[in-house]
Amino acid sequence: MSFEKSPQINPKEQAPGVGKQAKHEEAGKIKQLFGHCFEISKFNEGDRIPVGGENIFSPEVNIKVTGDFENFKQFFAETSELATKYNLLKLKEWLVSQGIEFDEKLFAALFAFTKKFEEKYPDNPEKEKERQKLYSDKGREIKLSDIFNANTAECAEVAALAQGYLQQEGVSSTYFSGDVLWDKDWEFSEEHSFIVIRLREKVYIYDPTNPTNTTSGKYPSIYTVGANFDEETARNQKIFVTATNLLSKREAFYGVNDGTNVDPKRHIV
Repeated sequence: MSFEKSPQINPKEQAPGVGKQAKHEEAGKIKQLFGHCFEISKFNEGDRIPVGGENIFSPEVNIKVTGDFENFKQFFAETSELATKYNLLKLKEWLVSQGIEFDEKLFAALFAFTKKFEEKYPDNPEKEKERQKLYSDKGREIKLSDIFNANTAECAEVAALAQGYLQQEGVSSTYFSGDVLWDKDWEFSEEHSFIVIRLREKVYIYDPTNPTNTTSGKYPSIYTVGANFDEETARNQKIFVTATNLLSKREAFYGVNDGTNVDPKRHIV
């Protein structure tokens, strides 16, 4: 895929400008949804973040990782600094030329995360096997930095890192552990963690694990939604909301499920 007049990144261009109480607070931030799905409004240092379950027949998410976000301060700082070096005026012009209605400052922040993540954590084809071993070996002692230091992060950890970064940047976002259908004709959905961004009364889905590939490199995968994502996923039933990638215009279907099969006519809006 190619984008004409793609924004060029020029560093010289300046842009315009766990005790009982802790456990209770942590639980209060988790909104339990249908099946195994949930949403977390905010991460604090030391939070135990649910990333999976040991029993495929149970909705309990009992595998957790400690969010040691302090260990990512340098990564966050470098990413934030990169975002400030993008020319927001030119970026806005490019977005308009592509027919994309989106805040240029936020796009710069997501673009910077995509680039810094790709640079620091290149693709590891063995990550699934190595990640499982790491969780098995470390058990309750495992930290988010352990996963990234081993370069074995999958969607749960990548979304957690992205949420930590967006919180630092003051973006209104939440961590969403749900499901996705990459094709509406799939019978079964795939468990997936992503970010929900709320900006000026609009809701966007940001999928940091699956950037959009273009001939100019990787761009952030940002989706608009046609239905009310918050209302639909809060109904305590299986549902997927049609989402459209801002850049590629391809559709994906994000929502909640309990591991059972999907009927597109009944379960996709």
